[in-house]
Formats: sequence, structure tokens, C-alpha cells
Amino acid sequence: MNVLKYFLVLIFIFSFYSLKAQNRNYEFLFNKNDTLIKDCKFFAGLQHQHQDFFNKAFSFQGIEVGAILNHNFVIGVFGATFVSNLNVELANNPIYVNIWKTGFNVGQINNRLKVLHTGWMVNVGYFSLVYDDINFKLFNSTNSSIRIEGLILSPELYAELNVSKWMKLRTGLAYSFYSFESQTLVKTKDLQNISLNFGFIFGRFK
Repeated sequence: MNVLKYFLVLIFIFSFYSLKAQNRNYEFLFNKNDTLIKDCKFFAGLQHQHQDFFNKAFSFQGIEVGAILNHNFVIGVFGATFVSNLNVELANNPIYVNIWKTGFNVGQINNRLKVLHTGWMVNVGYFSLVYDDINFKLFNSTNSSIRIEGLILSPELYAELNVSKWMKLRTGLAYSFYSFESQTLVKTKDLQNISLNFGFIFGRFK
């Protein structure tokens, strides 16, 4: 839980500095002289989350949709999944694992009108993990498959680059906390880890 405390302290610091007055001239990577008079209210994005699961590097692919309120408050929903099964060894037995998750997020953007700016976000949701000793089809588990369900909490610190009037590039660091009923093979330490996240955010940023 020490990692969670560090994230919460950093988020508090980011929030404190965001209360300062901000320049309202929206800067862009390719046209810094443009000035926008409206804020983007709705957005959609493609997300990639890379981290270690069961001590093996793997990744989620997902989508995010949401809204920016009062210029810097972010609220949205997300969904992500493995696009293939992860092959690992548990208790000296090879198994295949797949995970998907969905939920909502809240956060804040700091100095969003600058070409490069920062923010924080907290993702809260539900996850489902399926594993089997045979390589089952994606989203089509077998009768012998074992399913684990639970909750996930993932605080994140990120930076965004205003690439154009309709696209942003986001990259950040997060730590995912998993909560589920204990059982023999899968432990929380197999899933909980720091992740490196990338995303493209699309909207009418004007």
C-alpha cells in the first residue's frame, strides 16, 4: 500500500499547482499561433497498457470515452482486454490466461492549454480473469476454464502533448491494485504491478 500512498501524494501536489491561473491560449505542436475559443467537451481514445503479469511482459489494448468539464476536470469510462492469451507456468503447469476489465475514471488536467502538460487520473473498475490448461479461443472459454472476478484500482500520472486541434498523445505511469477472493493458483502479486501507458485522444479541441 506504500505505492498507493506515494501516488496519492503526487496527485495532491499536481492538484495544488493546477489551481494557479492558466494561460487561455491553446498551443499546438504544429501550429502554436492558433488560438481556440472553445474547449473540447467530449473525447474518445485508444489506449495501450504495458506491464508484467505473472512476471511476464504483456499488455492491455482498450478504448476510453469521456468528457472534459470546466476546462480541466476529466470523467469517463474505459474498457480493455488482452488481444491474445498469455502463456505462463503456475505450480509447474503451463496455463493460458486472458483478462478483460471495464470501469470509470476521474482526473484532472493541469495547464491543458500548453503544448505539453500534465495530469492525473484514477481508474476504478471490474475485471475478469480466465485461465485454462488449453489455449482457448479469445472471449470463448471452455467448460474446464476457471474464472476469477474482482475489483481494480489504478491511479495514474501522465503527460499529454497537443499534437493538433483534434488529437493528443498521452503517456503515463500507473499502478494497478487488484482485489479478489484468494484461491490456489493466482495471487494478487501475479497481477499488481506498475504499468507504462500510451494513448491517442481524439476530439474537437476548439
